[in-house]
Amino acid sequence: MSDEAMQEVLDSLAKIGKQWGIGESVGRVWGFLLFKSCPVTQREIEEGTGYSRGLVSRSLGKLKKGPMIEVSREGREIRYSVNTSLTESFGDLLKRFLTENIKPMIKLLSTSRDKVGDAKVKETFAAVLHEYRKLNLAILLFSRIMDELNMMPIDIGEENVEEVAKRISMKIML
Repeated sequence: MSDEAMQEVLDSLAKIGKQWGIGESVGRVWGFLLFKSCPVTQREIEEGTGYSRGLVSRSLGKLKKGPMIEVSREGREIRYSVNTSLTESFGDLLKRFLTENIKPMIKLLSTSRDKVGDAKVKETFAAVLHEYRKLNLAILLFSRIMDELNMMPIDIGEENVEEVAKRISMKIML
């Protein structure tokens, strides 16, 4: 792959990292690891991305939580490589988002609504609470779909995506 194509992919992954709220640097570091055929050290990541030691360290910390990377120790050096199971990583990210953001907001809105005196504001709280509960349900369903995908032993090619989608939706509906 040319350097230009690699930079384009890294830029796209940085943009996705920013959009998901995990940071551009996290997306770019993960992308850098994606292009490496063997585990690399933090120093190699710094050199390959042009990022400082601190920024790479923070990015690796976020990626470890994902778990979007695998960490191994070779002697005194810690080496990092990409976890190629994007569906598992994304599923974990969704579950963490649900636990850390959505559920606490539902609890906060539920308890705060009862303390509001203004009927119009109380109505607004109820509407927002309803939307958060729908989002909670959507994330739970999507997480279940991701779990089903991860348990499937087949290779999903373009030609059978629709068939796989039908099987999963039928299984979830049961």
